[in-house]
Amino acid sequence: MNKSLMIFFSLPLLCMSAWADPALTVKKAARPAAANLKVKTSLVPTFEVYQKKVVKGKTEVYKVKNIPLLDLGEEREVQAATLSPLRLPAAAEVKEQEVRRHPPVQALNFAVTPYTLTVENPKQITSAEAFAKIPDVKILNPVAAPVTQEPQVTLVKMDELKPNDYKLLQALIFLEIQKNYELAMGLFAELMDDPEHRIEALYNYAQTAKGMGLNSEFREYMIQVAKETKNKDWQQRATEALVKNITVLQHSDIAMIDPLVSKYELDVTKNDDYQLTRAKYYSEVGQLGLVEDALIYISETSPRYPDALMLSSLLSYRQGKVDEAIINLERLMQITEANKTSQIRSVGALTLARMQFQKSQYKDAFQSYLKVDKSNPLWLQAMIESAWTQILGEDYEGAAGNMFSLHTDFFKNAFAPESYVVRTVGYLNLCQYGDGAEVLNDMRQKYSPWKKKLEAYNSTHKDPLNYYDTVKSWIKNSDLKEVDGLPRSFIVELARHPGYMSVQKQINTYEDEISRFNRIALNLINMERDLLKKQNAASKELADAKTKIGKNSPSEGAVQAIQTAEKKLLSYRIQYHIANKARTSIKNIRAQGLARIDKEKDVLRKAAAKTLQTRFTEMYASLNKVLDQNDVLQYELYSGAGEHLRYQMAGGDVNTKERAELKVQKEKSLNWKFKGEIWEDEVGHYRSSLKNVCPQESNVAGLSEQ
Repeated sequence: MNKSLMIFFSLPLLCMSAWADPALTVKKAARPAAANLKVKTSLVPTFEVYQKKVVKGKTEVYKVKNIPLLDLGEEREVQAATLSPLRLPAAAEVKEQEVRRHPPVQALNFAVTPYTLTVENPKQITSAEAFAKIPDVKILNPVAAPVTQEPQVTLVKMDELKPNDYKLLQALIFLEIQKNYELAMGLFAELMDDPEHRIEALYNYAQTAKGMGLNSEFREYMIQVAKETKNKDWQQRATEALVKNITVLQHSDIAMIDPLVSKYELDVTKNDDYQLTRAKYYSEVGQLGLVEDALIYISETSPRYPDALMLSSLLSYRQGKVDEAIINLERLMQITEANKTSQIRSVGALTLARMQFQKSQYKDAFQSYLKVDKSNPLWLQAMIESAWTQILGEDYEGAAGNMFSLHTDFFKNAFAPESYVVRTVGYLNLCQYGDGAEVLNDMRQKYSPWKKKLEAYNSTHKDPLNYYDTVKSWIKNSDLKEVDGLPRSFIVELARHPGYMSVQKQINTYEDEISRFNRIALNLINMERDLLKKQNAASKELADAKTKIGKNSPSEGAVQAIQTAEKKLLSYRIQYHIANKARTSIKNIRAQGLARIDKEKDVLRKAAAKTLQTRFTEMYASLNKVLDQNDVLQYELYSGAGEHLRYQMAGGDVNTKERAELKVQKEKSLNWKFKGEIWEDEVGHYRSSLKNVCPQESNVAGLSEQ
């Protein structure tokens, strides 16, 4: 390598060495540039190199004389190695094999039969006439090319939720998700004053009232929605809610609901409660065709089928179809055999017996009377009527025995003056005149004083509400033997009338609703107290969480504990605010509801009082009639006794003719031998042990027929 090339390569290396070592510096200042610059023969400028060095705390600059060369290391050497000889596997031994030759393949000879068949004429598939009959297909109208437009996107202002919108959303959450009816009711009550949310608030308030058992409140506001709104959607929803909860409505509401059902074409064919309510309403107003139309949808598998049978029977009877009415009632007895204590069975049995009595089917009527349950208020009346059936069926022993059972101490508080008449008539037909006279004497002693008390009460109590107050006073203290001059047994029978009991049941329902309304305010007060306690607990929890942090950097768990406590505290504060506000808003609507209930109760109270007054008049007239008949029966007894004595003195024989007896099965029939005790489940099955001692019909007074 020549000198020029060495100089050329050494200069970059020199520069690289200078930049690589921070201790090496090129001194540029403090000296003239011409003195430091050296130009070699290769025309490459060269500068002197200086280096700083610290000696005893002082920095000294000295010239570097020997510039270190760049050590690139030695070049890697490659040396060839001696190859070992190639080792190939040994050649396999080749064995000789015998070549086997296959026998030669024989050629196959095929006998080819020459094709001699002639080709048939082509088969004609169609004809020119067929082509002529092909209809022409009209050319389709040309389809125009679609016209496209660029989408015109316009911004629309978004309606923001207002405070009442949030309030409505919050109330719906309380109602539908949390089932917190008190808070929901308070919010809906506030929104009723907002015209924009009034209808929706009324609808949901009614649903909230239904959830709390305030049925009359539900009825009031849901009907208000159906009548007030002009929005068809809300009117339809209100109608559907009324149809669904038809059992808590009144029969008269059908007049308003039924047209709306037809208007919105609601399917009510499977709603048996609705159809039954329709049938009852149209029966009350005399639209018998619509009654039949409603009952036809109630199938035999429906729980309402017994009620439908009862109404269908009454419908047939009003149309003069007595036989068809009896068939329906007999069917009612069959399907209620498993539930003999049901109210519908007892009413159906009494109605069936009266229809059979009307058709002179005394034997069947007697058996129907026995199906009236003993716990039913109609049982006593059914027993008296069954005894009359026995009288007309000439079963005098049975009539006398059953009525005698009603005159024991077991029924001493029962008002049944007519039973004495029936028993007397039974004895009269058995020619047991002495027993008949004794029965009349017992009746006179028991009920004659009552007549004076009833006259006094009737003369001093002209207002129908007086009758209601009398019954109410006795109900509050049922141990009293007399109230306002009326005997206890008379008041009991007066209050057992179904007309009064049905109205009183509705009044009691209103009383329960008032209690529920009052309980709402109490629940809200307790809720506020509970939320205050929870607020205090959450505040303490938040303070403890902050105290644990101190001055140290909070951990993730500590931060989460603080956030949880803050959420609890905020939630409890909001709930407390809503509960407090709900109690205030419900206060006004509660006052309105209670005022409405009081008015409706007043109407019902007057109706109940009128029913009691009418019932009192009927019972008073019945007692007067029975007491007036006392003289007639007494005359018949004395007259019959005299004739009987004369007949016996003339040597007449006793009538031995057997009569058909109206009685139960032999194993259930009991001869009456009273010893101071009877069994309630056997009442109606007793028979008198007295025999018929009347003269023979064909031989009166010992004289033969002329």
